[in-house]
Amino acid sequence: MTHAKSWLRCAVMGVMLASGVAAAQRTPFKWEVPGVVGVVDVSAPVIASGIPVKMTAVRSKERPEVILRSLVDRFLVWGLHVPPASRQPQLLREPMVTAIDTREFISYTAIVQPNPDGTTTVFLGQADLSKAPRVQSSVAPVYPGGSGLLQSEMEGARTLVYSASARALDVEVYYRNELSQAGFEEVEPMLFRSSQDELHVRVTPAKEGKVSVVVVRRGVAPEEAPKPAGD
Repeated sequence: MTHAKSWLRCAVMGVMLASGVAAAQRTPFKWEVPGVVGVVDVSAPVIASGIPVKMTAVRSKERPEVILRSLVDRFLVWGLHVPPASRQPQLLREPMVTAIDTREFISYTAIVQPNPDGTTTVFLGQADLSKAPRVQSSVAPVYPGGSGLLQSEMEGARTLVYSASARALDVEVYYRNELSQAGFEEVEPMLFRSSQDELHVRVTPAKEGKVSVVVVRRGVAPEEAPKPAGD
């Protein structure tokens, strides 16, 4: 996360100082990632902050810091609002940068993921913020007041990530109560199983009195399901 913040800070500050007054906004905004060498298939829908996100992804030969600087530059040229690095949400391990079209009320988010072969995968998300948000999740219950929902599906597992203004203990108690009522059994600390699904809940402290909540849900084989009492 330290590297992510450093890359993002340099990208936002460096480009904003060099760009001066942004050019007139062009509509619609078009992504342009430097050094693209391939397209990555993103078939599963993504929900961010309860809002459907149009997601695409490409693979680039450029380094993450170069890509971030280029994207921030493009945001500014398009006349989009780019919050300072200190106000950029960092919900994942990979560095993220977000810009907002204040006229159309659309957000644009890029996530850069370095690959072992030296390339970089760039996830590009576009969300219409004028759409009414969905407060529920099909992955798991959401702690009351949870925000910044990010829901995705990959390799047979569905993942829910969000933040909450609460103590970690309170969130854990909430999940124990909710999942118990839904027919799940806690087979290990914060690992719950039913006859069909397994949910792994991870709650970690974040800054300013908040916690980060990650819930991973996957199907279970019959032999993994909890045995009825008396068997």
